[in-house]
Amino acid sequence: MSQRGFQRDAMRGSLRELLNCQPNPLFTTLPMPRRLFPVLFLAPVIANAQNARPMTFLDMQQTRQASAPAVSPDGQWMLYSLSTPDWKEAKRQSDIYIVSMARGVPDTRQLTFTKDKNETAPRWTPDAQSFVFASNRDAPVGNATANQLFWMRPDGGEARRVTDAKDGVGAFAFTKDGKWLAFAAGKSDESQVWVMPVAGMDSVKAVPLTKHTTPIRWWRFSNDSRTMYFLASDTLDADEKKRMEKKFDVRIRNQVEPPMHLWAYDVTSRQSKRLTHGDDLSVDNVTLSADNKWIGFRGTKNDRYFRGTLEVGLVSELYLLDVSSGVIEQLTKN
Repeated sequence: MSQRGFQRDAMRGSLRELLNCQPNPLFTTLPMPRRLFPVLFLAPVIANAQNARPMTFLDMQQTRQASAPAVSPDGQWMLYSLSTPDWKEAKRQSDIYIVSMARGVPDTRQLTFTKDKNETAPRWTPDAQSFVFASNRDAPVGNATANQLFWMRPDGGEARRVTDAKDGVGAFAFTKDGKWLAFAAGKSDESQVWVMPVAGMDSVKAVPLTKHTTPIRWWRFSNDSRTMYFLASDTLDADEKKRMEKKFDVRIRNQVEPPMHLWAYDVTSRQSKRLTHGDDLSVDNVTLSADNKWIGFRGTKNDRYFRGTLEVGLVSELYLLDVSSGVIEQLTKN
């Protein structure tokens, strides 16, 4: 069997595993020291085992919750967001913490201290000297949950705001080559991807990378940072947009929606190419191979009365796309 055939079969096997189980990535993809992350916050519970009783709904609501662990590229530190509940006010407030991977819990420090705002989703810069996180600390009164991105050093100092997106920032990530910080911005029906250079990030402005005719729903850069893959529909319902702008936001059951398709955006030429076609299937759950040669995705029947039912995940199909040829192979027949 050729090397390419072996890689293809390996990718097929990985995709088929998704049908049988959905393991928690926190336990399956992180080295052993990082798997202890949830245990750190269960320690007080274990220590009080002699007073054990069934956990209640209120216990869960009053428990601090750690999320978004991010291990530094050099493996020495881990950032995470810790959410503290306020049961009486019916809300949570989160801050960023850092812990030593070698020394563990005793070497934990809180990095942000906002009482009424949230800091979430920390991401290390490629050189491990600083990090970026999302926060609504500067959100306007009329849009209190809108996030902007902030840059900060782990050894202290005040965080600096690096984005000024009118409607806030959505998903964000560094490109694999470490040169760019990319993020989604814009209203839900106008969302596009913006970029800014990592060098001088705290003093430069972001510029739009894409100007797609419809909003970009999901995006991911290839490992060589030359291509950005994204999901977008072919059309946008102008009447639906107008309805939402008029605040007539009644949710319509079984609404007709255009299918979602996979696109490739060449960063150098700034040209987009659609990789999937047709009106029968809508694409989601995209995964990229490490060697940039294969793309796996799920195809879901684009039926307005089928969408949203419990069976939709059981009878969807998995597909494998050969990046070099554009050939798509169906892997499952549910």
